[in-house]
Amino acid sequence: MKKHNRIFLSFLLLIALLTAMAASVSALGQGEPDLNKKGIIGILLESEKDKTPIENADVTIYRVADAKLIDGKIVYTCTDSFSGFAKTLDDVKSLETAKKLFQYALDNSISGETKYTDNTGRTQFDDLTAGVYLISEIKGNTKYERFMPFLAVLPYDNNGKWEFNLIAKPKFGQISEDKSMDITVKKIWNDDGQNRPQSITAELLCDGSVFASVELSSENGWTHQWNDLDSTKKWSVREQQVPKDYTVTYSQNGNTYTIYNTRALIPTGQLKWPVPVLACGGLLLIIVGIVIRTVKRNSNE
Repeated sequence: MKKHNRIFLSFLLLIALLTAMAASVSALGQGEPDLNKKGIIGILLESEKDKTPIENADVTIYRVADAKLIDGKIVYTCTDSFSGFAKTLDDVKSLETAKKLFQYALDNSISGETKYTDNTGRTQFDDLTAGVYLISEIKGNTKYERFMPFLAVLPYDNNGKWEFNLIAKPKFGQISEDKSMDITVKKIWNDDGQNRPQSITAELLCDGSVFASVELSSENGWTHQWNDLDSTKKWSVREQQVPKDYTVTYSQNGNTYTIYNTRALIPTGQLKWPVPVLACGGLLLIIVGIVIRTVKRNSNE
């Protein structure tokens, strides 16, 4: 009887082992993906309220990063166009990262591929290689808000299986009656206040193109507000020409944009005039030492 129990227990352990191995294989899916395979990203736009298809909306796709296999792990390396943003992308699902990448594309005039949705609210991008793609809407449909920029990855893991075809369904809301908005720009200097430019020019961009510009100075408190702007458009602010010896950064809080100029090398306040004086003094001491040494040598002789 004990022998039969041992055989039964061994059988149960074998079943458990095989089950664990099967689960492990399932978790691995098909192993490493074939990064040479081409894929498709489809977009379906429809209103969130009544699922009405959104027609004639522009959808722009940017290739942000390439996919590479390193030690069995997929690493996303930014393309040349986005190399100034980062070397690699780690968080490829973050909406905040997508928003920053979209602003980077606008600021650097990076072009993508644009298609328009048909009467079913659909459009599609074919023959895409493995990597990370930024998908956005620049102009939009006048009846609906634009969807927020987002990132799509090819291939992606779908329950242990590598998929190369993706259908994205961004959500929309209907535009309110009031389509106007105000935008404020502020200028902040990070320096000691010395030798600062008396003014700078800030540009207001509409859908990536210059819409207006304004001179900011102490006379207007380094701030300006543009009024009655079309809220259905994509707005951003940039400095026309960064002053010499300064670097520029931007921040946005609602409809307020802040331009920061930081001096690259901030003076320490140390005086420079003692340097040549001390150098000359040191040289004079050397000469005096040589003279004294020569005189002593001659007197000894």
